[in-house]
Amino acid sequence: MNSILFYLIPLFVYAVVNNIVDNLYWPHFLVLLLSFIVFQLARLRYPKDRIPSTAKIAQGAFYVLTVAFIFRDQFLEPLFINIFLGITAGLVIMDIMQGKKQAQD
Repeated sequence: MNSILFYLIPLFVYAVVNNIVDNLYWPHFLVLLLSFIVFQLARLRYPKDRIPSTAKIAQGAFYVLTVAFIFRDQFLEPLFINIFLGITAGLVIMDIMQGKKQAQD
């Protein structure tokens, strides 16, 4: 359960910042950086040599989301970030379900 919070808290922070803040300034980027680091801690629930592909895909989607978020003010609309956020959340749910399925086996 604790490792699930490493996924959910950063996604929640990204959603709140994206939908509430109009222009990003350095404190917002600092919060996003801390959230990014927390999301990376979710990989600690797997052994170093056996990270499943669903976790790698979810991490990759979060990287793409973070890069898109950085360029949000100059090039992208918040709606586009929300779409990326939804895709990443779906991939995270798939990873969580896969982890539970492997724990049952």
